[in-house]
Amino acid sequence: MSARFRIGTSLAQACQDLGYTGEVGYQTFLYSSEPDIRALLIFLAEKLPRHSHEDAHQPAGKSAVLQREIATKIKQQLALPWLPPSCRTAAAKRSQSLCRLHRFHVQPLSLAGDSSSKSISPERKEYWEKYLPFVSMQLPHAYSLAASLLERNTSDLSAVQEWEAEWKSQGLASRLSPEEYRSRKRQRLQKRIQDQLRQCRQHHAENHLPGPSTQDLVDMLKTFTVEEGTDNNKGSRFTHAQKFTHRQDPQVLTEQMQRVAENLPKKDTQDAQAEQEELSSLQQQIEHIEQDIQALAESTKLLHLTINKVEEEADKLQKQCDEKANAVKVKKRAVELLPDAENNLAKLQVMVDGSKQRMASLVGQWETHRVRLADEYSEMKRLQQEKEVESSRWMKDVRDLYDKIRAAADEAKRKEDLYKQLVSEYESLPKDVSRAAYTQRILEIVSNIKKQKEDITKVKK
Repeated sequence: MSARFRIGTSLAQACQDLGYTGEVGYQTFLYSSEPDIRALLIFLAEKLPRHSHEDAHQPAGKSAVLQREIATKIKQQLALPWLPPSCRTAAAKRSQSLCRLHRFHVQPLSLAGDSSSKSISPERKEYWEKYLPFVSMQLPHAYSLAASLLERNTSDLSAVQEWEAEWKSQGLASRLSPEEYRSRKRQRLQKRIQDQLRQCRQHHAENHLPGPSTQDLVDMLKTFTVEEGTDNNKGSRFTHAQKFTHRQDPQVLTEQMQRVAENLPKKDTQDAQAEQEELSSLQQQIEHIEQDIQALAESTKLLHLTINKVEEEADKLQKQCDEKANAVKVKKRAVELLPDAENNLAKLQVMVDGSKQRMASLVGQWETHRVRLADEYSEMKRLQQEKEVESSRWMKDVRDLYDKIRAAADEAKRKEDLYKQLVSEYESLPKDVSRAAYTQRILEIVSNIKKQKEDITKVKK
């Protein structure tokens, strides 16, 4: 009894040190009442240390449970002593062997989509159902399966998050449906790609001539003979030179001749010397042809510039001729009217007066229509402004509703994770404690309290 008294006193002193303002003493613990104990427990619960700010914002649920299990496994493996390979057990082999460690190597995966969608073709659905191999069979190595699945899941999640962010920032403001917004975005992207390809093709066509053939000297000569036979030697020297520049390049011709000369079988010295002389004469001819081609190219450029200038001058002269022809027609008409000038002037005056009257009537009609159209325009503008205000209000309500939905979804997810965590913690609690033990303990406490009351009654007497 004295020990219980001391423990109750020390507990009461500790509660007072924590700042409990209510009435507390050893009798609070030895002969407690339900309201006093409830108030004391509420005070002590409030004094319990809170979780850190960093842990409070961490999501609870499967990830937290998984992290705790990983930490537990690592601690267990670190607690095991290192053993040589010959002395390891099965568990030690799984934890201490390096043969099962592999690099994080990712392979692309082909996964089936939503077959219930109407936009999927029947051929693709048939391929998914009958011919698409399993994910485990698409990879050359089994150890890259986990890495590939993680990478694919991460990319899908990031794509969904990017689409939600883009739709919330730009899609809602465009006032289009998601399908129309995706279609318009795809059209813009295709147009941009086509413009880039067209610009690259034009740039390549401006900076590069068609590539020369890489056939040997015999095929090249056969090609020349065939082309000369088909042309029937028609055309000027400039035409033949221009065709030659577009078909073969002199440097390539020289390289082809050298390659053919290297591939020929070795002959005696005289034949080799004769071939060398013939080759040098051909090279000289090629150099002369190249010089002629350069001169013809320069003359072609000058001719093009001259043609452009002549065409510009011709356009200017044509415009001047047209203006002078119009002036001549007017003067000719005036000369034809000179013999009967008075009657013509009277007719012109009548026409001018009629034109003025028609102009005045048209002005009056236009003023009537203008007033009516101005009123309609102001009314339509007012209605448009009202519609814009209402649309903005609806857009704001939609955004607020979208935010509430997201918040509610996040809250539901958080509560679900918390529920799963509590269930896992409850399942991890020991189940071997029986209720009878607690009942027996409560009965013992009640009997002790009765004895204490009898002892106090005896002491008072």
